[in-house]
Amino acid sequence: MSTPVVVCMGIVTVFVCLVCLIIIISVMGKIMEGVTSKQKANTPAPAPAAAAPVQSVAPVGNKQQLVAAMAAAIAEDMGTDVGRIKILSIKKL
Repeated sequence: MSTPVVVCMGIVTVFVCLVCLIIIISVMGKIMEGVTSKQKANTPAPAPAAAAPVQSVAPVGNKQQLVAAMAAAIAEDMGTDVGRIKILSIKKL
């Protein structure tokens, strides 16, 4: 066979395989869509979770530890030394 014929056969083979893959994936998607819709119909809705009690950010005795942890995290993020960071105030959001 000549070179152009072999090249054309290769290109046609690739595109035929790609079309087959598209068809197979589409059919599998439709099948899975039907399976998941049946499962959703049979599954009862979950009960809402209870709200967690609100706790203060830092007890009075741990404020220095909280400030130290915040300074270390900020210094790590900024790539600087902890001694170069000065925290003036902390506000609860």
